[in-house]
Amino acid sequence: MDISDIDYNIDTDEVLNLEEEYYQKGYKEGQEHSTKQQLTEGKEYGYQTAFQRFLIVGYIQGLVEEWTVHLDDYNSSVSNHLVQLNELVSDIPMTNGDSEVSEFEKRINKARNKLRVIATLVKESWKINKLDEVVKQVGGQLQVSENVDDMW
Repeated sequence: MDISDIDYNIDTDEVLNLEEEYYQKGYKEGQEHSTKQQLTEGKEYGYQTAFQRFLIVGYIQGLVEEWTVHLDDYNSSVSNHLVQLNELVSDIPMTNGDSEVSEFEKRINKARNKLRVIATLVKESWKINKLDEVVKQVGGQLQVSENVDDMW
């Protein structure tokens, strides 16, 4: 074989295309990994938020049940307040649309006020005085970034 028979014309475009191909592959893998990670973090955040939101609903429902069992010990106005409180929390929306979240917030605020009235009437304010602290201890504190750029 003679040196003149060897083709020294190397197509550098093929070498550059190979580099671009691996760059694109790595970029795509990075995006897929990030998307999966964000989906997992979003689900975890959603579960924690739902748990925290409905923890208070469960506590209120438990108080309604307890006070209803002991209704004979209280005056007659307590019964009416308990019915109203139960209506507020019994069919509370469990979906996450804007209107449902707004409805949830409105009902919880009304339920908290009704809860204060009932607790005062039955002379058991101690059951609700530190309710927010109890919910935070049991449900945990959400870690939310204040900087929108840091969130995603």
